[in-house]
Amino acid sequence: MEKLLKGFLGDQLMADGALSGSHYDVLGVSALATAAEIKRAYRRLVKYHHPDSPLSKKDRATSERIRQINAAYTVLKDPQLRRDYDHQLNPRRSRPQPTASPRETVSHEAAARKAWIQQVYTPLNRVLGPLLSSLEPQLNALAADPFDPDLLDDFVDYLEECGQKLAQAQQIFRRIPNPSSLGGVASSLYYSLNHLEDALEELNYFPLNFDDRHLHTGAELFRRAKGLRIEAMNAYASRSA
Repeated sequence: MEKLLKGFLGDQLMADGALSGSHYDVLGVSALATAAEIKRAYRRLVKYHHPDSPLSKKDRATSERIRQINAAYTVLKDPQLRRDYDHQLNPRRSRPQPTASPRETVSHEAAARKAWIQQVYTPLNRVLGPLLSSLEPQLNALAADPFDPDLLDDFVDYLEECGQKLAQAQQIFRRIPNPSSLGGVASSLYYSLNHLEDALEELNYFPLNFDDRHLHTGAELFRRAKGLRIEAMNAYASRSA
């Protein structure tokens, strides 16, 4: 079975080293691949690198490879994101040519990396940092008397403000596709935003029924979102070292 998978995917994608190159390189497909071909390649890679798979090498880089694979598929499965990404790789063509030299590929990746850091990573963290650290003071204030109408109004106003900042952060994240070399960073930020969205949804139930389980669940989701952001920052630091 391992030999069969290697025949489909190529030895490089099965190797212990981290994946690199464009999103097409990560999935092991041509830049002219159809949507069906991209989906098949993604499913094979996920199956191979799954932690429970007997074929997985189970080395420390496995988690990073899976994140890069997921990040690549997120872009290439969406027609509009794929068009934007292709244009970013090669503005003169709707699809980058598979005959591009390695030097050109590296140059495109470096340009994409610089643009993503400037337009997405840096401004997104400026919004996420204060937002993810803002809940604890609000919960401490509310704990004085959760049924006090003034405190409750303040909490509702806080949640509304958080929702606006989350929308701003999500908009920043969607500005341009992430380069494949920062797929792990983008993946952690993506899941951080998802956890934050779930947290705010949970917290918004509290003013409706005063069930403090919503506060505990929301706080835990905030904690996880904060941890994922730290994970993204660590991954970025390791990539920049």
